[in-house]
Amino acid sequence: GAATIRSSKDKFIRDALADVFIMPPDVEELRRRLTKRGTETAEQIETRLTAAIREMESWPQYRYTVISRTTEEDLQKFRHVMNAERYLSRRLIQK
Repeated sequence: GAATIRSSKDKFIRDALADVFIMPPDVEELRRRLTKRGTETAEQIETRLTAAIREMESWPQYRYTVISRTTEEDLQKFRHVMNAERYLSRRLIQK
């Protein structure tokens, strides 16, 4: 995943990465969203929450972090990130 690209010896590959970590506002909101879907048992939800909590600890390793709200807001934030990436000086020089 992103960690592999971040550790690449190839600077071009590393610089091409625009990594975005999308996370819920908090664990209770994630639990609410998973429960609302109605696609998993309570045990499966707890397993997913445990994995998510572990994964959320890595957010500082990412260049960008989006705190998830609504689908529309998340998409808008993601588009802002991608637009910002397009205008980084190092990206303009590589063209």
